[in-house]
Amino acid sequence: MSAVAGGLALAGISALASSGSHALLKSGQDKLAMQAWTQGTPVLLALPFVPLVGLPEPQILPWLAAGWVLHTIYYLVLVWSYNVSDYSVAFPIARGIIPIVTTLFGIMLLGDALSLVSVAGIVIVSGGIFLISFNQGISRSGLMAAGLAGVINAAFSLVDAKGMRVAESPANFLVWYYIIDGISMPLLFALRNRGRLREAATADARSGVTSGVLAIFAFLPTLIAFRLAPVGAVSAIRATSVIFSLLLGGGLLKERLSGRRIAGAILVTCGAIAIIGGTVLN
Repeated sequence: MSAVAGGLALAGISALASSGSHALLKSGQDKLAMQAWTQGTPVLLALPFVPLVGLPEPQILPWLAAGWVLHTIYYLVLVWSYNVSDYSVAFPIARGIIPIVTTLFGIMLLGDALSLVSVAGIVIVSGGIFLISFNQGISRSGLMAAGLAGVINAAFSLVDAKGMRVAESPANFLVWYYIIDGISMPLLFALRNRGRLREAATADARSGVTSGVLAIFAFLPTLIAFRLAPVGAVSAIRATSVIFSLLLGGGLLKERLSGRRIAGAILVTCGAIAIIGGTVLN
């Protein structure tokens, strides 16, 4: 298997884990508590590896800092989005924007190269995702929140990809990525719940920790894939998580699945096949 094919395979693993993590986040009673657990759990799991990787490499510090800012804003917008919209509507809208934006800027800023077949596949994936979310009764604020989440996600995907590519040791970047990334949401949650922190934290602890473990499998493979394959192709394959989100939204969260959403999922699948074929054979 080539490095690019391996990167796309990792993106597929990420897609499955990402949909599960986001479904748990949506199902939690306190979305900020869920986000705090989701981001804080990887910190606890990453800390034991610090003696092995050492201090952060100087060249990755700007990218870690920029990523931390963008991720923190993203998590807050995501909490807002899931408070005002159905998971199976908000998640596809956010995901639909990402592949096109990351493809364009990946080519312009990171020097990525994609075949016409892969570009067509990315467009098909995004089109299928928008079909899933089109005319589903989402509010103006819900549409704004989901769209903003998608744009910010695309931005930090590019920043994270650059950080992985300039790092001499990928392990060094990965460990410090999870430690730095996981600070903001637990801190915000603790500040909001001063005086009742233990009670507030235990309410969604089990689901939150599960979401946090899934979050590692949702983004760790993606970070590695960014080093191996074009960021636009990786983001598009990862966007196939909307297919799993439909299944989880219909089964776990009891949200209605229309024929349009199913047709959109088929388009996403066809686009993913085109991306894999076009990228691997390029």
